[in-house]
Amino acid sequence: MSSKKPNTLLAPLAIAGITIGFLGAAYKFIFVDSKRHSHMSKEKTQDQTPQDPPSKFDESTE
Repeated sequence: MSSKKPNTLLAPLAIAGITIGFLGAAYKFIFVDSKRHSHMSKEKTQDQTPQDPPSKFDESTE
């Protein structure tokens, strides 16, 4: 029986593809979400309106 030479091209390409996908997902998770979160928090602080003082009929002040 003759032994077949293993495919030396497919395995490194698969490993590289998985690694690139993992790093891309990590980048999105860390940097894109943090930018979106900081942008949302800036809008929230700018759009905050003063709240009314609690009234004597408010249930949470019992």
